[in-house]
Amino acid sequence: MPRKAFVEDLQQAIGSFNHQRTSEVKFGVEDGSLTFNYALPTHGGLIVTVQALVTDVGEYPSSHMYMIYTTSENIPAHVSEEIQDVGTLDGLRVGDMLSKVTKRLDKATAGSEHDPVILDEDAMDCDGASTEASEPELQEDSDPESIGAWSPTTPVHPTHASGGVPSRTRSSSMILNANRRIRSDMLLTKEAGFRVGYLGLPVNDAEDFLITVSIRVAKLGISEEAMQAWHLKPHQYFILLLRYNSGYQPLEDLLKANGAPHHSQHVLFRVGLSYRYNVSRDAAMEAFSQTKAKDESQYEDEPIQKQDSDRSSRLYPCFIGTPLQELMNKRLLSIITYRNALGFGWKGAEAWYTDHQGSNWSTDDGVDAKYYAPDTSNQAVALPRVVINDHLERGTAQPSFPLVAMQFALRHLVRCTEFCLVCHAPVEDDFEALKPYVCSKPLCLYQYMSFGFGPSIEHDIISQPHVVDLLTSFCYASAAAARLKNLPNGLSLSVPAPSLLPLRAGSPVYSGYNSLTDAGNSSGGATQPKSSHAVQSTHTPKRYKAKFDQANMELIIPTGGPFFYTNQWIVLTFPSTTGECFHCRVIEALHPTVRLGPPINRSSLHINLGLQPENRPPIPYQSFAAKPTPPLPQALTPAATPPRQLPGESTRYPDVEIIVYDHNFDDLSLQDKQTTICTLLDTLPSVADMKEYLQSKLGKDMDLRKWQDRISPAAAGVLRWIIASNRSCIIEVDHIEGETLRASEERVTGMSQWMQFRFAQGAPDKEQRFIQSVRDTTATARHPTQYAWHGSPLHNWHSIVREGLHFQDTAHGRAYGHGVYHATNVQISLGYSNGGCVTHDGKSFGTWPHSQLEISQAVALNEIVNAPTQFVSTTPHLVVAQLDWIQTRYLFVRINASIKFGEEVQPSEACRQDPAFTPTGADGKRIVIPITAVSRSRRPVSKAVPKSDKRIRLGRGSQIDDAILLSDDTDIEDLQILLSDREEPEAVLTPAAPGLEQAAKTDFVPGTLDQDSLQLLKPPIYATSTGTKALQRELNTTLKTQDSRPAHELGWYINRELINNMYQWIIELHSFEPHLPLAKDLKAKGLTSVVMEIRFGKEYPMTPPFARIVRPRFLSFQYGGGGHVTAGGALCMELLTNSGWSAVSNMESVLLQVRLALSSTDPRPARLEQGPVKDYGVGEAIEAYVRACQAHGRAAPRLGYAIEVLASDAESLAAAVPIHVPDGITATTELLNDDNDNDKKKKKD
Repeated sequence: MPRKAFVEDLQQAIGSFNHQRTSEVKFGVEDGSLTFNYALPTHGGLIVTVQALVTDVGEYPSSHMYMIYTTSENIPAHVSEEIQDVGTLDGLRVGDMLSKVTKRLDKATAGSEHDPVILDEDAMDCDGASTEASEPELQEDSDPESIGAWSPTTPVHPTHASGGVPSRTRSSSMILNANRRIRSDMLLTKEAGFRVGYLGLPVNDAEDFLITVSIRVAKLGISEEAMQAWHLKPHQYFILLLRYNSGYQPLEDLLKANGAPHHSQHVLFRVGLSYRYNVSRDAAMEAFSQTKAKDESQYEDEPIQKQDSDRSSRLYPCFIGTPLQELMNKRLLSIITYRNALGFGWKGAEAWYTDHQGSNWSTDDGVDAKYYAPDTSNQAVALPRVVINDHLERGTAQPSFPLVAMQFALRHLVRCTEFCLVCHAPVEDDFEALKPYVCSKPLCLYQYMSFGFGPSIEHDIISQPHVVDLLTSFCYASAAAARLKNLPNGLSLSVPAPSLLPLRAGSPVYSGYNSLTDAGNSSGGATQPKSSHAVQSTHTPKRYKAKFDQANMELIIPTGGPFFYTNQWIVLTFPSTTGECFHCRVIEALHPTVRLGPPINRSSLHINLGLQPENRPPIPYQSFAAKPTPPLPQALTPAATPPRQLPGESTRYPDVEIIVYDHNFDDLSLQDKQTTICTLLDTLPSVADMKEYLQSKLGKDMDLRKWQDRISPAAAGVLRWIIASNRSCIIEVDHIEGETLRASEERVTGMSQWMQFRFAQGAPDKEQRFIQSVRDTTATARHPTQYAWHGSPLHNWHSIVREGLHFQDTAHGRAYGHGVYHATNVQISLGYSNGGCVTHDGKSFGTWPHSQLEISQAVALNEIVNAPTQFVSTTPHLVVAQLDWIQTRYLFVRINASIKFGEEVQPSEACRQDPAFTPTGADGKRIVIPITAVSRSRRPVSKAVPKSDKRIRLGRGSQIDDAILLSDDTDIEDLQILLSDREEPEAVLTPAAPGLEQAAKTDFVPGTLDQDSLQLLKPPIYATSTGTKALQRELNTTLKTQDSRPAHELGWYINRELINNMYQWIIELHSFEPHLPLAKDLKAKGLTSVVMEIRFGKEYPMTPPFARIVRPRFLSFQYGGGGHVTAGGALCMELLTNSGWSAVSNMESVLLQVRLALSSTDPRPARLEQGPVKDYGVGEAIEAYVRACQAHGRAAPRLGYAIEVLASDAESLAAAVPIHVPDGITATTELLNDDNDNDKKKKKD
């Protein structure tokens, strides 16, 4: 038998395969798979786990094929590539396959000294010579004639192997030019609307250079529904981390290296989420190492202080991080090459890559026009400019690679539902999904489910266990009713033959509108046409007989009996009983004895987690119910174990029959597939138990598949398919604590005995299309929308959450026309949701036995465009044919009767409903829908903002948290990447000064500011010679920078004639980018600069200076302004508070930060007030500054100099009268420097 031959060969290899770097050859989790560990000769002996899978064991050992891959994360790229491109292994026996794979790995790792993972790797020896050979060794099967420069007509894609990169010494001029290019690329990225930072020293050709490019999620134009479905928060940053492993490389050099033979991958990518624009170096090292990043939920049990310190600087995993990183690391440079060579856009270049990868191609006959077709995606049209901008289209002579990479990453993040998560090709156009998925190719589905490209079901089980229970229950009901349309084909699931299993208790009898006999004939049935290429199983189902030692959970196989192997799953049945079967994993196979794991059957509701020590025999979860048996011992010792008796010597070992998990799920009939799904779900533990198991693994590798004794690979695969294939967004509204359901303000009242879920469907732009339909149809109506119920039998909801509401199938007739049927009375809709499957004794047959919810009915509440005259019918049902007019809002389910419902909570604010179409709930009353059911943009505008509300209401009622309005400040270290150049090559980013010979590129004219229009101050009373000299040195350094840079590049100007004392600087900010609204407003008012004043306190540089705008006045946040300017003209930046200030900060970096803040468009650009140009008063600036610091919990410095000079001048004193310092803080106790200054001020008063 083929399987037996494979098992024998593998067992022989386990015992005899000998290789100095190979260890732990063993059976894999999947049928026909094996694993082994390979220790790299360098990298500290890093262990790589290699997996080998025989795609069809039935073809072994002659015509079978192997799939070779690794589950180790972030191994050196050249090793990963070697594993993927290991060559032909078809028809090789296990031992020969192991020999060839290890030989290829030996060759790939021989002599390699460079590790693209370890950040502190140094590829140079102490003398500066390269540790790499001068000429790379040709890889096996390579063609010497093909080595040369890559061109657009090269027959294969450039591959990414990572070998050693020789270090090289550079001259000072080369270093200066490189640093100048770094600055140019970073500035282009910043000007495009992104935040930039670096986590390495770009000094003297540093080998390690890490860049972060980030943008706040709130700026990406993602709908609220999509953010919920994708586990994103608007105040988070999406971060792209780029690591250059041989010093910074501009795009041109990367493309040249990408086309060279045996090239190294000079740049690696990681993506993730953070609460700051940048992450710590430790977080970056973790992202590029094998340590798996913690999910945010793993910090919940840690101390609050540790959470706060870790939270802001960590890189959290992104929902599509794995496939997006795979795409960028393997394809981005090749796709850019095609764009440059053939003139494609992103769409055409990606399509060209997909169509021509691995094949010979030529442009001699021209290029198909389809590759030049514009991108007409519906989503792309409505997205913000920052998402759809294309830097390469601008034709820049020296494009910024970080900017290009970020734009590409956002293309596949924000529009993720348009692309397959595995092959990255556009998905089918016939269905819209709110969550990303894969195309219809079987290989894509297999990789998506099996190799971790799909979403984390472990995260869903922990964060939303009731949603997982809901989805599993829907699938179970649909399979029990033989109504499943799409099935988990292509996953290589090994299952027991359904024909051999005893029937589960009770035979199904279908009630309602469909019967078992006509289910396949109705348009909504599960029947599928037989495929002409369907593979029919040639394996005859067979039962095997053995003796069973229940005390030790061991089988005693008779002579000539079947051969079992470790990790194989089997089913035990007892001839003396009917209807009971027990599923077990083979723990150890030492024939004729086979030791089994704990038995599982359909009634295994409450289980032990099986966390006993490894050296103790596992304790069965329950005793077999067929006959009373003595309790199993808690532990067995060799002395307590009875002596082994041969089969037939005693009758105290009962006979059992064995059914092996040896049938391919894909080969089963349609009916058997649905029966098998029910069988596998019967063996799953409850969601609560799965959550408890995963929480016990926090901080470790949380993978449900590791619970090997409790969940079979087939059952785990079906569960993963159920969760991952859900394309709707379902959010828990209620929470069950013990036996009580706790209500929240987001509940719809009038449905007191129903559990509720928020429910959204469609593509990410489905909500926008619904809103547009409202605007186009009922924008002027008093009630633009209405709400109505939609009911359907329980077995239909598995399809509804995947396909959406449509009327392609006729299940209940079409007496009132074609469309989606609704009712305003829930009892009518509930009448359509009663059809289901019951047993002869009247009990529900379609209820998943391990469900905590025990769902028996479901109904949805939809929001509909309120245009009844355009409905297909309004009596007795509302029939709507326009699908864009329907948006689901809530899902209601009837659950376990033993769960008690708490008292309903009335929503604090409710949606306005049309009195003529207000739905009636199950309580017989009109329902009340919370305002949170609709998107923020459609909520009514609030006329007043409560004082306790620390949010600002903007136009059309939207609310933006202060945390989103005010970005966190750029670190001083990151600012240096944007600062001016200095002469010394040893300094960070120090290219030679470009000189002043360049023509002026600004309308700003230095020295034209009217001195009489400013209040120049005398030195403060606390001025000391030491402090004055320190400030003078800082001023001289700043002026030296000003003199060495062209005005249009610098963007700020200090007039020496306006410096009366070192403690007050007058600065003009100018030469803003012409596309900025601020630049346009300045030009419209005839201005060329923004005048700013900086005042230094007694404790400078230990405390920050006070900075404010003098003129012109800016539009405040409250009225739609931005730029981090408060209503009084002070600058609201963490850098200028005690919380964010650093004593090492220099004024050049402060000025750059201020100018960048004014240029920022996050979340809105800075604008000027309408009307004539006016100045700010220093009093209102101080008041606004203190108020802003308190609102954000930042420590405000003492503003002694600012208020001292204010009070000492008669004219300013009058202006100071209206100052109102919030929360009882007095100027004499908090805003002055010390008690002496306070006394002097009082005397002057």
